Amino acid sequence: MPARQPISPEAAAARALIERRWEEFRDLRSLADIRLRRGDRVQRLAGVLLLSAPSALRFEALSPLGTPMLVVGEDETTLTVWEVLADRAYYLPASPDSTRRWLGLALGPRELVATLSGHAVPLEDPFAVDLLPADGLGPSLTVRGKDVVQRIWFDPDSGRAKAIEWRGGSRGARAVFADGVTGVAPESVTVTTLDGKLEAFVRYRSPRVNSGLDADMVRVTVPERVRIQDFR
Repeated sequence: MPARQPISPEAAAARALIERRWEEFRDLRSLADIRLRRGDRVQRLAGVLLLSAPSALRFEALSPLGTPMLVVGEDETTLTVWEVLADRAYYLPASPDSTRRWLGLALGPRELVATLSGHAVPLEDPFAVDLLPADGLGPSLTVRGKDVVQRIWFDPDSGRAKAIEWRGGSRGARAVFADGVTGVAPESVTVTTLDGKLEAFVRYRSPRVNSGLDADMVRVTVPERVRIQDFR
């Protein structure tokens, strides 16, 4: 196990700025257009996305007539995938491995909510934190954990994340945030695995941030008639 390295005051201040930006986020509700590319196969979904910090989300994919076709929800314990038209649902443990199984990205619920809302969550209890000089995206912070290295590009004035990259283990991915007009919510989020096998693109329409989202709106309750497979 590598020895922990001292953190410079500049790197500590950058990390604190990024964390403070995330801590100010409470919720997001928006219409969302999603494009998933897995290899040569492309899937397009449109619907309503709800995010509630630190780790709850709900997405309803709607048909052209406005009826739900797919509902995905996650909280601290459970990932729910409800295929409405097929009358079946799956329960999985909320974990990076479960997200990798259904989406292809190894992100835990907290990281997923942060990424979809355009924020970065620096790794907890890192072995090293280094501030790197600006490149084309701006300055960046590298945070080294036991199995993964995280790099966060950010605005040095506001702490707004511009991009995040994960390397190591099953975490080979990069997220890029296109800033919205208001600067409050991203216009879009693009997450791509470093091997190029998966790309998830999310574009927001009329997003509302920190509007006081009710927890019951985010929670997914599957009706009793639905066939459920529980993998928890």
